Amino acid sequence: MYLVLYNKLYIERKENIMNTKSWNDLAEVENATATATNLLLIDANNLAFRWLQRKNVDNFTDDFIKTIKSLERSYRIERTIVCFDFGRSYYRNELLDTYKANRKKPTDPEIIEKFDKFFSCLNVIPDKIPFENYKFRGVEADDIIAYLCQNIASTYKHTWIVSSDRDLFQLIGNEVSIFNMFARKEITIDTLLEEYQVSPEEYMLSRIIEGDKSDNIMGVEGIGPKRAQALARKHKTLSDLLKALPIKPAKSKFLKNLNQSKELLIKNQSLINLKDYNEICIKAGKHGDEAWEELQGVVT
Repeated sequence: MYLVLYNKLYIERKENIMNTKSWNDLAEVENATATATNLLLIDANNLAFRWLQRKNVDNFTDDFIKTIKSLERSYRIERTIVCFDFGRSYYRNELLDTYKANRKKPTDPEIIEKFDKFFSCLNVIPDKIPFENYKFRGVEADDIIAYLCQNIASTYKHTWIVSSDRDLFQLIGNEVSIFNMFARKEITIDTLLEEYQVSPEEYMLSRIIEGDKSDNIMGVEGIGPKRAQALARKHKTLSDLLKALPIKPAKSKFLKNLNQSKELLIKNQSLINLKDYNEICIKAGKHGDEAWEELQGVVT
């Protein structure tokens, strides 16, 4: 389902109503359409990578702001919160010392220069944007977004997360959806079920089983996305999957591997489950309880 801009919807509704309603009725529709009732959560670093390959790689702050303002109009946003990564998660790096270690630094001088320009701009954006934003050393945007979804999303009619990160699929719900700027695609609870045949909770379990290669989190050997999703559909939760182990008969190699992977699954849960571990991840950052208290202030 592609993004449907609300101004286009407004024009279509206006044209239809003009043929059947009075101008007083039309004014009521205009007021209703203009009402901003939704929450927008921006995965800032993820969004910023749109400009990595563009000419203004070192000066994209204005475009960054314009993009968010456009999203605010499109999704009738009442409140916008921009969430930044600030280095690797201290908690995950402590739990898994090879966490994201597969992300090699470039060696080509031109690429190094491009990244230097990109980060020189990105690093000052929090001080230049007219939006509420949060950035804590050793805390990832995913954890901040998860915390906000759990604690303030219910205050708004709908919450839109802007990110292409599939780790955030586990946060989707009836009132929480994702917009992928790169694919120009909305991911809702219905489209997730249509594409993957799993619920958000089952999707998270499938990721725990298969791991996350992009973050260097190893999964059960021999189990890819399709097998992991099938197992998630069958067992629903990690607790139920663990109770089912060992699965018998285990004629397939991947089932034998699964039966021997209890500790791996428990560890992956700590690395991948955002809902249950965002608090510990935030408190484990450099600013510890101070960061946690600041975010609690967002709620109150």
